[in-house]
Amino acid sequence: MDLQLSVFLFRKSLMKAKAHGFQFDLLDLFPVNCCEFSSYLLAKFLIETIGASSLKIVTGENRFKKSQRHIWIKLDEVDIDITANQFSSTKKTVFVEMHSEWHQRFTIIHVEKPNPKLTQFNKEARSALLHDYKKILNYLT
Repeated sequence: MDLQLSVFLFRKSLMKAKAHGFQFDLLDLFPVNCCEFSSYLLAKFLIETIGASSLKIVTGENRFKKSQRHIWIKLDEVDIDITANQFSSTKKTVFVEMHSEWHQRFTIIHVEKPNPKLTQFNKEARSALLHDYKKILNYLT
């Protein structure tokens, strides 16, 4: 499966799972206010399904509105984002683009390698996220 198709399928599955509610409540707001958690779940999926081991989770601060931060994935020079449409500046639901022009509005303030075991989260959050990840996978078509 190629990168773009994988990202689209994951988002589509997440939307289907959302209709039935998540254990990790914040995901019920998807795409609003859950770019961090959905990016980690998408990264886990991409690592496990297509072996995208050089993924990075990127945190950026809006150059024009300093109070606004956003989190997405980079694979080399490709910006991958399934929550950008939470902002009024784009209606695009999925980005899988080399040097995305839309993402240029953010100054990168933090980059980290995602851990597919989600050990950066506390036990309760990790358990709920892993439960919801399995639920999302059940909706893959």
